[in-house]
Amino acid sequence: MIVFLGQARTMMRIEKATEMQMEVDAASRFLETAISRAEPLPLSKSSPENVIYLSGEPGRIEFNGVQAIGFRSSVLREITVSLGSEAEDILTIVQKPRRGSDSSRSTENQSVRLIAGVTAIKFEYLDGSPGASLWSNTWSAQRRLPAAVRFTISVDRDGATYSSAGFARLELADTQAKPTN
Repeated sequence: MIVFLGQARTMMRIEKATEMQMEVDAASRFLETAISRAEPLPLSKSSPENVIYLSGEPGRIEFNGVQAIGFRSSVLREITVSLGSEAEDILTIVQKPRRGSDSSRSTENQSVRLIAGVTAIKFEYLDGSPGASLWSNTWSAQRRLPAAVRFTISVDRDGATYSSAGFARLELADTQAKPTN
């Protein structure tokens, strides 16, 4: 009986660890999909002199993207992914409607918790312009999307650390409008 109980506890620990790793991997795949759909459109904080399509730092990314809503429907949103305040360990995604928005709708500035227990997130941005193939910790290039974004998420739960790496190739990075004089 003691041997059976020991084996059962071990199996439960393994199952819990597997479920947690699957949760972190699912959050990573969600971010890959969202980031890969970034659109070459100005962020709301852009000005005519400083048109930014994607704003990125090591712990935060902001871009316009098309998000699925319901079955066979999608909407253009300005998306921000970051950790909550310093006291929080929750990775959140904030979505602001970009077109056809009605100020009375409840979807305005929706903040969704992606995953809790996050101890670190790090985004890196690939400049795919001719002659530059470098990864950078920040992105604020005018009128351009990075060629790709890679990131890592680390989560602590029940005394164990789980991590997942993601890579998003931006589908529209090569088809962007060139700046005009």
